[in-house]
Amino acid sequence: MIEQISEGVTQHLTSFLLVLTRLSTLLMAMPAVGGTVPKRIRALLAIGLTALILPSILAPLSAETLPAPAHLVDLAIALAREALIGLLIGTVVQLLMTGVQAAGEIITSTGGMQLGDAMDPTTRASMPTLARLLGLMVTAVMVAIGGHRWMLQGLLDSFVEMPPGQVVLHGGMMETILHVLARGFAAGVRVAAPVVTALLLTNLITGLVSRTLPQINVLAIGLSINALTLLMVSSLALGTAGWVFSTELEEAILRLDELW
Repeated sequence: MIEQISEGVTQHLTSFLLVLTRLSTLLMAMPAVGGTVPKRIRALLAIGLTALILPSILAPLSAETLPAPAHLVDLAIALAREALIGLLIGTVVQLLMTGVQAAGEIITSTGGMQLGDAMDPTTRASMPTLARLLGLMVTAVMVAIGGHRWMLQGLLDSFVEMPPGQVVLHGGMMETILHVLARGFAAGVRVAAPVVTALLLTNLITGLVSRTLPQINVLAIGLSINALTLLMVSSLALGTAGWVFSTELEEAILRLDELW
């Protein structure tokens, strides 16, 4: 009797640890949570969510299917696989955000505004202010449309097909990451295209003016016109970034569901 109780407690503690690992890595990679929320709050959030969802995950499982690693090596391998699943879900969304932020870097380099860089608290790297603004905007869009709930729902769906300790890694996961990476940067190009086109037309007009009126200081005038064009067209065109991101996010979440 005592051995059965001890075995049951061990299985439930192992299940709690495995679920906590998958959920923690998802929170680490989740936008608006991974790099801005303090670590202690993230830890409490992960433990609280794990305690809430663990009964619903273990309810369909029998005592024979509960995870019971025989050695610490088996437990370490199981934890690593759980962490990869959580990172997969979070990385898919993060790649889409990075692609949209790339639009800000393209626009900044085309408009000659490279000096306006800011520190990104998530990546701890220097980033153009416009790219940082796009990142904040799509993060707000993700929260507004319920993208964080989609991610948590995707996590729960993964537990249905891959219970704790029964994770199977396959090539479709890497294909999904590559597909989302390509879609993310394609979305960035779509967002940046109107502004880059306007800047190229501005440079063309400035070049024609310099040929017809060589006495004008084209360098000073060209920089001012580029800055005004960048601000005007960006204020009109960058609002589409939220729509593009929401569309790509929904498609990425549906593609993740196909994996499970």
